[in-house]
Amino acid sequence: MILTRPTFDKAFGKLSPAQQDMVRKALLVLPEVFGRPHLHRGIGIRPFGGFYECRAGLGTRIIFLWSKGDFVLTFVGDHRAVANWIKTR
Repeated sequence: MILTRPTFDKAFGKLSPAQQDMVRKALLVLPEVFGRPHLHRGIGIRPFGGFYECRAGLGTRIIFLWSKGDFVLTFVGDHRAVANWIKTR
């Protein structure tokens, strides 16, 4: 199951419609490629500091947790927004 936190919902709402579409497309494949490195090249899943990051296009990153079989989306944005979010958490 894919769940969202308010921080993700708020950040997602600030994205352009094109970016939102790229995020939706990345999230469609996330469950089937997670844990299968040869398949997730396109969205580039990688762990960092207890979280995971994946790409939704060239400039947009999705931050999520893997918790009890669920994907918990915590933040989305460009590299700078993600770096700022990490600093404030």
